[in-house]
Amino acid sequence: MGFFNFGFVDLIDILLTAYILYFVYKKFKGSTAMNIIVGVFIIYIIWMVVRALNMSLISTIMNNVASVGLLALVVVFHPEIRKFLLDLGNKSSLSKFFSIERIFHKVIKQPAEELNISEIVKACDSFAQHKVGALIVLPSHSDLTAIIETGERLDCNISARILDAIFFKNAPLHDGAVIVVKGRIVAAKCVLPVSSNMDLPKKIGLRHRSGIGMSEVSDSLVIIVSEERGEISYSEYGGIVTGITPEQLSDKLKERFAVADADIGVISNGGVKGMFGLFR
Repeated sequence: MGFFNFGFVDLIDILLTAYILYFVYKKFKGSTAMNIIVGVFIIYIIWMVVRALNMSLISTIMNNVASVGLLALVVVFHPEIRKFLLDLGNKSSLSKFFSIERIFHKVIKQPAEELNISEIVKACDSFAQHKVGALIVLPSHSDLTAIIETGERLDCNISARILDAIFFKNAPLHDGAVIVVKGRIVAAKCVLPVSSNMDLPKKIGLRHRSGIGMSEVSDSLVIIVSEERGEISYSEYGGIVTGITPEQLSDKLKERFAVADADIGVISNGGVKGMFGLFR
């Protein structure tokens, strides 16, 4: 009768297991890691059969192989394990479900950091017209110290002329991404992680994959200008929106980073004090 003793906890157990398996499948689908996982699963089934049949010699051999195999799997799957743990602990992934911003949707905005949106849009419009490739990373809360260390540190205000000088085709800093933190350019020529998402369209090039990869491992909004097509795009939370106009880019930056009008009850730099003001 124990088989039919199925409770709510058992249902949660099954659903969590199914979700974890689906999550792992989605992360590794299309990669060589998926073939290795299938191979390991087949070996595990054979091992279970051997143990059930009490085949002592083969069982002993497989036990010894398994003890070393765990270490070997860590080495083989090192890139995939690293990406999996980054995604699992990534604030941008968790914030979509548990963040205050989601709970108070359309009420709480990111506080303004004196981001010069008009200058960024002006520069991107110029890049698109002259087909100059560009990558601009705008984090919300993520610490990008590791990414900044891959490039050249700067400390300057945002202006279209400075961005033009950085991304000019013959400039020494043009090859890489610009990092903007708290409204200031803090680094250029930075190397971004490349997305390994196999579901991306074939037309997505390395610059766009780098922008997507950055948005996968951080809460950054990444602006991408295509050198080949003269097209403005942006990436956030691992997705990408291509072929936008300068006006659409401006609206997106205001939505993501600017504080909205106080008349509609948006919390500004007042923090918690501003929140209580909503209920007066």
